[in-house]
Amino acid sequence: MRRFSFIAFGLLLGIEFGVSFAHAGPLMPCVTATLSANSRILVLNELTFDDPDETRPRHWRTSTFRVLSRYAELNEGMRLNGPDAYWAHTLWSVVFTSAKAPAIACPYALVTDDGEYLIFVGSGYIGTAALSIYHRRDHPGQPVGAGPDHGVLVREIPLRDLWPQERIPDNITDHTPQWFASGTFSFLPDNQTLVHRTRWGTTFLISLATGEIKGQ
Repeated sequence: MRRFSFIAFGLLLGIEFGVSFAHAGPLMPCVTATLSANSRILVLNELTFDDPDETRPRHWRTSTFRVLSRYAELNEGMRLNGPDAYWAHTLWSVVFTSAKAPAIACPYALVTDDGEYLIFVGSGYIGTAALSIYHRRDHPGQPVGAGPDHGVLVREIPLRDLWPQERIPDNITDHTPQWFASGTFSFLPDNQTLVHRTRWGTTFLISLATGEIKGQ
């Protein structure tokens, strides 16, 4: 679970962005694993903190999202034959630091079935992106780049690109529904397009390669 206070976080953002907040309610959950729709890709979020003692209040320093592929033994007779699934290979990763991205510790994530795209669902309301799209740098069959593959940012999409300005609240509290509440997300079969349907029934097609948004 998160070890930093949502209330303190709200106060900090209220000062920085001039937003008025009311403060009461539970801490938001920290989602640390995401499984793709076909269960072939697993994304793990590894957090590091400034204090190793998890019983004390502490602050996060790095958040590393590792995209792993499901383990498949070519020599079928040599693998463990059981009910569980295993992931053994890190395809690529995305790393955030608290100094550069204080609002990103453990957001919701969406990952395509081929493991080529990773999308982070941000708060949207408070100066952060609603969606951040990353793609894998070293694609299968292409030359491997120098250094670790920490992905390439395609685009950060602000909430104003998905919602009419008049629907974006000026004042929010920790009881205000998240912008994605009552909406849906899915991918087209080609794993190149994210489909988002808002709570009001508006549907957007978002190109993962370019970040371009089209209404449907």
